[in-house]
Amino acid sequence: MSPPAPPPAAAPARPARLPPARRPPRLRPTNLRAEHKRATHAQRLQQFSPRALPELPLVLTLPGAPPPASPLPKTHFRSWYQPRAPHTIRQYLATLKRDRPAAPAGLLLALYLVDLTPLRAVLLPLTMTLSARGETPFDPLSLLVVCLWKIAEGLTWATVATRLADATQGAPWRLLGGFRYGDTPRESTLRAFRTRLPRCLVNYVLHSFLHTLHRRGLLPDPTPTHGYVIVGDGQRHRARSAHRCHHAVATCYQPHTAAQPRPCPAKEKSQGYYFCACDTPACQDRCGLAPRLDRAATYSVYSRDKAGAVGARAASAAALPVAPAPKPAPDGVEGLFGYRSVAARLVDPELHVAWNVHTDVLTATADEGAFFPQHLAATCAALPQAALGYAIYDSATSEQPCLDAVYDHGGIPLFALKADPADTDPAKQKARGFDGRGYPLCHQGFRLTWQGLDRSHQPPRARWVCLQACRRAPSGPVADCPYLTKKRGQHVYVQRTLPGGHYRLARPIPPGSRCWQTLMGWRNTAEGRNSAQEQKGLKRLPDYGLAHATFLIGWADVIDNLCTLARLVLQAALLDEHFQAAPPGPRPQPLPVVGGTVGGGPGHAAPGAPPPQN
Repeated sequence: MSPPAPPPAAAPARPARLPPARRPPRLRPTNLRAEHKRATHAQRLQQFSPRALPELPLVLTLPGAPPPASPLPKTHFRSWYQPRAPHTIRQYLATLKRDRPAAPAGLLLALYLVDLTPLRAVLLPLTMTLSARGETPFDPLSLLVVCLWKIAEGLTWATVATRLADATQGAPWRLLGGFRYGDTPRESTLRAFRTRLPRCLVNYVLHSFLHTLHRRGLLPDPTPTHGYVIVGDGQRHRARSAHRCHHAVATCYQPHTAAQPRPCPAKEKSQGYYFCACDTPACQDRCGLAPRLDRAATYSVYSRDKAGAVGARAASAAALPVAPAPKPAPDGVEGLFGYRSVAARLVDPELHVAWNVHTDVLTATADEGAFFPQHLAATCAALPQAALGYAIYDSATSEQPCLDAVYDHGGIPLFALKADPADTDPAKQKARGFDGRGYPLCHQGFRLTWQGLDRSHQPPRARWVCLQACRRAPSGPVADCPYLTKKRGQHVYVQRTLPGGHYRLARPIPPGSRCWQTLMGWRNTAEGRNSAQEQKGLKRLPDYGLAHATFLIGWADVIDNLCTLARLVLQAALLDEHFQAAPPGPRPQPLPVVGGTVGGGPGHAAPGAPPPQN
């Protein structure tokens, strides 16, 4: 009898249905510091390495023709600025690479890297006068080094004069400035030097610094972006004077008599709520509520983006009239009495830094849109090459003269859009031919698609096509549309204006697109400049007057450029494997005082006495 047949083999179990394969998410670098992003462009960063900069220090290149040689008003000086020797600079960088300080002194390293000697020919005629009497003066470059130190650290004039004379704290700065120990300038000397510097000197130094970088090939290549990327933004600075009247203008400083009464804008604008009667003796020469030392400062109201603004000082003079309490500001707005600074910056997309090109200081209520064409012209004149690619500013410049100024210089304006109530009405959008973001619409109201820029025309024009969007609409294609038979449908070119001659929303690059967001992201560099001003204590100015405000704000932008250069050189030195760090050893001691001059210290040569004649 045969054995029973084995049971039939069970059918193999059907494998479970696997989920559909998905592409792994892209790992995007988020929340990375700028130094980490620069490390990904090692070849570009190595241009700032000490090995790639054989000519150290970098001699400041003055733009244009050199200043004419003129006889020196003085031939003897109590100090003499001298640049550091190349081996001293490399030894100092090697020491920083060995110690790796958490917060290295950026300005101190920058003054090692840059030679300011060419500025002496510019400063001497401005700060010295032909006088046979008086004490032997200090070298103006030596005083300029002290002024830069004062602004960078946010010190007062008395504090910086005291620290400079100190044996320990002032030793490195006396070395850089060429001062003798025991023979340093006083506070009054520094203040007098500041008043002799013209306001235009700041932008001249900024232009010279850019030409210095361009000569060494350290500026970004304008070819990939079809020109330089310029970003700008304004910042308001609170004046030092106490704010006592919202409506103080230039006429408030006219004398007041019974025959010729002084006009009062506060009476006209506030209907008698906030004004001065000007019937006290203190109001005869000027209105008692108008500040005496900040006559150019004005009061402006703006949206409150940051809380915690510094309040103005209260007036203490009993002879002045008592100002009535101002009306409370509406929610979401904040008032400020002071000035406004506007700075243009050149962006380096690979190194994630920006260089200050031009700075202007205005009153707080100045029309930034009306001033922008002049500001842009000065910025383009400061560029080493006449190549403006993109101009990125806020909505305050979204006016036709501002847009035309960018087009006339060969650039593309990327200004933030200025809203209008008509932008939210669909009927008005269809009638005018574009929506609330500046996207052209077809005659049926469908949004067109951006097809890029046509750079064969000047200025470049944007091409928009409909791609027969009505076919994809739920209601189906429009039967009487004449563009259904064409391959790409209707096309529209946008150059300076939108259809109908509208300019407010006309942008060659569509707002909100990926290209727009990438370029507009560089506006953060303008905010970085504003934060640097705030770190130096310039959100509320420590000195009075528009001239002193220009001095502090402008030279702070110069310091920002110097510190950016020092930061790039130090990071390149840290990443350069062929640049050797200093051998391990004891930390350097404070520079001792020897024979009336600063001496000693590793890698520092004693400046000694300045030459008797120069």
